[in-house]
Amino acid sequence: MEGVEHTPTRSSQLTTFSLRQFILRYGVYVSLVVLLLAAAVLVPGIYSPQSLFLVLRQASQLGLVAIGQTLVLLVAGLDLSVGGVIVVTNVVIAEVSAGENANIPLAIGVALALGALVGLVNGWLITRRNVPPFVATLGVLVFVQGAQIAYTKGIPSGFVPDGLNVVNQSVGPLPVPFVLWVAFNLIFAFVLYATPYGRKIYAIGSNREAARLSGIRVDRLIVSAYVLCSLMAVTAGIVLSGYVGYIDRYLGRGFDLDSIAAAIVGGTAFTGGRGTLLGTAAGVLIVQFLSNITLVLGLDEPVQLIVKGLVIIAAVALYSIAARKP
Repeated sequence: MEGVEHTPTRSSQLTTFSLRQFILRYGVYVSLVVLLLAAAVLVPGIYSPQSLFLVLRQASQLGLVAIGQTLVLLVAGLDLSVGGVIVVTNVVIAEVSAGENANIPLAIGVALALGALVGLVNGWLITRRNVPPFVATLGVLVFVQGAQIAYTKGIPSGFVPDGLNVVNQSVGPLPVPFVLWVAFNLIFAFVLYATPYGRKIYAIGSNREAARLSGIRVDRLIVSAYVLCSLMAVTAGIVLSGYVGYIDRYLGRGFDLDSIAAAIVGGTAFTGGRGTLLGTAAGVLIVQFLSNITLVLGLDEPVQLIVKGLVIIAAVALYSIAARKP
């Protein structure tokens, strides 16, 4: 009837709420299944044992970085310096080891120390100097790249010890990087979901000031998240170094934005406080399968970037709409 204001019924409100909750909890997994089915139609050969082995290895390398990226996103940050850390890891391993297997432990130790230092600088700039995470980590990335170019005089060269190639072998039908990725996911899942540290990380991302007032040492935990993120980038750099076998100045290119994309597509909020490692893992597989599908279909790199960008925009928009209160 005219003049009568219609209000949503309780049943319609419950339906809307249920749909929102379904999108937030399971949207990424439904999207992954749809993508996998589409891949079977568009690129049937992608599920051959050789192709699947390659995809899982590539996804694992990105996945290691995405674990750390998820941690900093949970505290409402982000880390653009991970690509630079990967390249520095590659250079350090080749230079410190001098190509000798006996020097691998020392080279890895130096790489981890430098990675932790980068994370500390990122965290210090953000918590003590109040520099926005985007600006702080971008500045650190530029500095790290400049230091690497100055050290190598712009012409990096050298070889990684053959012994490091063990990280790119297989365990049965599975690549070692995939096993590492699963192991680190389990470790960090336990830390995030079963320890006070993890609960505090989520509390900081949900409401930093409330977390501070409740007695949580916010700055220390934020710094620790950036340190862990850098250490995961070092881990990915070790795996990638063992794979290529030599110094490659472009080794970490794309890992910064791809790791952020994987976490966001997986349901981690830019504003912090919401996200899971399982969702990030699904996001990693989506990003990696998208990259492989577009590559096999022969699409140009700009088109690949457009497709990836549209997926990220769609995911962020969908999660934002679903997260709104009815």
